[in-house]
Amino acid sequence: MKHFVSLFALALGFTAAAQTYYPITTLQYVSPSQLAACKDSSGFEGQIVKTVGIVVTPGNVSEVPSGSVQGGHRPFFFIVDTAAQGAAGPFRGMEVMGVYTNAQNQLVTLPNVEYLMPGDLIQFIGKVSTFNNGTQLEATSASSMTILGTRPIPTPAVVPVGALNDAQRINIPTTGEQWENAFVDFQNVTVTEVILFGGNRASFNVVDANGNKINVSDRFLAQKLPSYQTVNPASPQTTGQFVPPVPGTFYSSLKGMVRHDGNGCFTAGGTRGYELNPFAASHYQIAYAPPYISNFERDPMIPTPNQSPDLTCNITDFDGTVDSVHVFYTTNASLQPTQFTKAVMPLVAGSTDEYAFSLPNAANGTQMRYYIRAKDDDGNVSYYPTTPVGQAQPNVDYYTVRTGGMKVYDVQYTQASNGNSPYLGKTVTLKGFVTASTKPYDLGYLYIQDADGGPWSGIWCVGSGITQFFREEEVQVTGLVEEYFGMTRLNVSTISRTGQRRVLTASVLNPSDSASKWNWGWEAHEGCYVRLQDPNAAKLRITNPNLGFGDYAVSQAPGAGYWRRTLVMAGRQSATAFGSLYVQLVSDLQYDTIDGEMMVDPIQTSDTMTMDAVEGILFYGFSNFRVLPRNNDDFVGINVNLDSTALPKSTVGIAEASGSMLRSYPNPTEDVLVLDGPAGAWVLRDLQGRTVMQGRRNAGSSQIDLSALAAGTYLLTLDAEGRRQTYRVVKR
Repeated sequence: MKHFVSLFALALGFTAAAQTYYPITTLQYVSPSQLAACKDSSGFEGQIVKTVGIVVTPGNVSEVPSGSVQGGHRPFFFIVDTAAQGAAGPFRGMEVMGVYTNAQNQLVTLPNVEYLMPGDLIQFIGKVSTFNNGTQLEATSASSMTILGTRPIPTPAVVPVGALNDAQRINIPTTGEQWENAFVDFQNVTVTEVILFGGNRASFNVVDANGNKINVSDRFLAQKLPSYQTVNPASPQTTGQFVPPVPGTFYSSLKGMVRHDGNGCFTAGGTRGYELNPFAASHYQIAYAPPYISNFERDPMIPTPNQSPDLTCNITDFDGTVDSVHVFYTTNASLQPTQFTKAVMPLVAGSTDEYAFSLPNAANGTQMRYYIRAKDDDGNVSYYPTTPVGQAQPNVDYYTVRTGGMKVYDVQYTQASNGNSPYLGKTVTLKGFVTASTKPYDLGYLYIQDADGGPWSGIWCVGSGITQFFREEEVQVTGLVEEYFGMTRLNVSTISRTGQRRVLTASVLNPSDSASKWNWGWEAHEGCYVRLQDPNAAKLRITNPNLGFGDYAVSQAPGAGYWRRTLVMAGRQSATAFGSLYVQLVSDLQYDTIDGEMMVDPIQTSDTMTMDAVEGILFYGFSNFRVLPRNNDDFVGINVNLDSTALPKSTVGIAEASGSMLRSYPNPTEDVLVLDGPAGAWVLRDLQGRTVMQGRRNAGSSQIDLSALAAGTYLLTLDAEGRRQTYRVVKR
C-alpha cells in the first residue's frame, strides 16, 4: 500500500494540531554527559509531541501478545527521521506503540496500523515514554497517526556489536544509545547460544571477533517457531517458520531493529542490554554452519527396567557433509559429560540423514544422562541438547527409569539454567493427586502432585475437562508440557479419575530463609502444595501489606527485605494473575470486583496481622515466587476472624481400616503424643475442621509435641497403605 499527498498537505500536517513539531533526532538525543552518568531518557519524557518519520518495519509482522489490549495483540512499529532519505544514523530511530486508550479506558489498536509498509511517510502525535530504558511514542487518540505519502524504503547502518554491548552483554550507553530504535547490520558474528522458551519461541546470542555479545530477540514474525500461533490479525501467515541456528553458525550479515533492555549501571537484573530484532527472513545471511540436528525422539520417554529406549534424529549439513555422529551416556552421577561412555550413532540403513541408537536398559530409579555430538567435514561440531560455544562441558538430556510410568517429578525436575522442563513441547501421561481444584471455596485452578510429595512433585494443569475433580482425588492426565512465562504447566487433552484418594502433606518452607531462595532455589517447589512456617515456631506476620498487583509479603521479621520475605497473592483472577476468589485477605479492597468478583468479603491486609503458618500453591511469575492460598483455611492460627469455608468433598472413598492401624498414647496427654504404627501422612484438626498440625511419619514409633496447643479435643487422621483412619486426641 502506497500513499501520496501534495506538498501543501504535508506542510499543513506540521501546523494543524496544537502540539509542537520536533524531528525524531531532537526527541531521541541524549547528551554525552548524561549518557556517561547512566541517564538515557529523552528530554521530552512525558510530553505530547508531533513528529514525522518514514516507516521501517511492516505493521503486519509485529508479534507481541497482550492480555490488556482488545484483540490480544499490542502492535508496534519503528520509524526513522526523514533526514538522509531514511538512512539509519545516530539518534534517528523511534519505536511507536500502535495502541491508544479509548473513552471506556480500554486499550485498542490504532486504525490501519497493521497495514503500514516500509517507506510510508507518517505524521505521529504521541506521548514520549520509556519502557525498559527504551524511548518510544505512545498514541494519544485514534487519530494520532496520519499517513502523508511515501519515501524510499529505509536502509540499515553497519554498526559494530562492540558499540552497543561488551562481552558480558552489558550495554554501553555512551556509544550504543545513538543506535537505539535504529535499523542496523551486524557483520561477521557467530552464534554462541540458542535460548528456547515458551515451547514456541527462540532467541540467540551472537558475538563479534572481539567477543562482544548481543541477544537476537523475537518481537517480529521472522523469528517465531513453527509451533507459534500468530496474534497479529493482519499477519501474512498463521504460524511462525523460523528454524533456530546451531551454536557455531557464522553470519556474514545479521540485520534488525535495536531495542534497549537496560542493564549494567541501569539495573542489577538479568536483562539483555541492547538487543537486535530481525523482521524479515532476508536479514539472516549465513556464511557457514555446523551440522543441524533435528526431529529428535526418545522412545519410550520413560522406560521400564526391561526397556532400552531408542534415540533417533535427523542430522544434515547445509554447506558440506556429516563426518561423524556419536552418543555419550552414563548412569554414574559423579561423571562429567566428557567422561561419559562414547558410542557410534550409525546412519539408518537406506537413509541419508536419519541416525539411531538404543541406550542400554537400567534398574528402576536410575537416572540416565546422555548427549549427541555431530561433526561435519570442516570440523564444525554441534550437540543435542544444544551447547553454547566455549562451554567446557556439553549440556545433557536425561530420564529416570520407572516401573510405574512417568511421575510429575520427571516433568518438573530440570537441570536447565532457565528452569524449563526437559519435556517442554512433549505430550506426556502421568498420575497425581489433586491439591487445588476449580470447585467453590478452592483456588479456582487445578494442581496435582505426586503421592510422596517433596521437591519437583507438583504441577499446574490447564485445558479441557479439568473442572470435575476434587481435592485428594488421584487423576491420570495426558497433556502437552508448556512453559507459561517460566511456570511449567500441563495443557490437558484427557483426564480421568483412578478411583484412589489421598490427603497430601504440604512441604514446609521458611519464608524468611534467604539462602533457600537464592539462585532460584525454590524452583524445586514450583506448582507444589507448600506451607510457610518458621522452623522455631515463631509467629509469621504480614510485613508488607501492599506491594502492588495484589501481592503482600509474609515474613518472620518486621520490615524484612526482599530475600527475607515471601509474596502471597489472593483475590485476582485475570490473564496474568491466578489467585483464589475465596480468600478474604487481599492487598487492596479494589480486588473485590476487579480481576474477578470475590466470593467472600475482602479484608485489607495489615502489618498487625500474625499467623502460625500459611499454606497454598507455590506459583512463579513476573520473576517472583509467590504462594497462592486456596481458601481461608490455609491461614493457620491467624489473629483475625475469617469466614469458614464449605469446600466440596470428593465422593471417591478411601478404604477404611477394619482394625486400628495406630496406637496413640498417652491419651489424654498434656504435651507429647506417641504414635506407633505404619508410615504415612497425618493431619491434626480441631473440631471445626481446621488444620492445626500435620506431617509425615516413618513406620514404628514417633512423637508429636502438643504443648503449644490449647486444651481440648482434636481429630488425628492417618493415611497409610491406601487406607485412612481418624482418632480422637484429648489435650489437657
